[in-house]
Amino acid sequence: MKTKYIGHRGARGEKPENTLLGIRHALELGLDGIEIDIHLSQDGELVVIHDDKLDRTTNGKGFVNQFSLEKLKTFDAGNGEKIPTLSEVIDLMKKFNKELFIEMKVPGAEEKILKLIKEKKFTDLSILKAFNHRLILNFKNLAPNIRAQVLMDSLPIDPVGIIKSAKADGISVNTKMIDTALVDQCHQAGFFVTSWNANTKEDLLKFIEMKIDYLCTDYPGIINP
Repeated sequence: MKTKYIGHRGARGEKPENTLLGIRHALELGLDGIEIDIHLSQDGELVVIHDDKLDRTTNGKGFVNQFSLEKLKTFDAGNGEKIPTLSEVIDLMKKFNKELFIEMKVPGAEEKILKLIKEKKFTDLSILKAFNHRLILNFKNLAPNIRAQVLMDSLPIDPVGIIKSAKADGISVNTKMIDTALVDQCHQAGFFVTSWNANTKEDLLKFIEMKIDYLCTDYPGIINP
């Protein structure tokens, strides 16, 4: 499989992260997909934001789950952008027919995400991921045919065992940790590999040589300037 390029949090290094503006920017540059993060609002809506607090990426303050979706929509997420919902992101992704990596940041979102991607007929282009591997196991028990990856910020001795324990389809490992041996182990067992982030041309070449399946970047412009 040829390495596919994924916009990390949309286009984090070039546009406000996890916004429709950033996602569209990356897709218009020709990237193969997008990675986003999901939290739950106070009223249980699926909102796209990385941190559990608003402070870093918006002009709001406090925890995301302390505000309703209506209130979250009043905050500026950068350049006048609003915090998008997962539904809004999927609608945009469908226009480009590209894959979406959905990182679950909190428990309790699994069934809501599954319901939404089914309603939107977006299951084939969805890939779930989480550092909390129990969330992946929960999701795979609900939807064994939808792809999912375990996230790791370390270099495991037995990546295949970790993938299997969550009934997942692959693993996503930080570029600071990943090596060719891990990629080969996973490929030999039939699992796919993602890594984040390659932010220079030199990094792109290095990780493409490893035959990583999906490679995330904060800077879509280095792929197609």
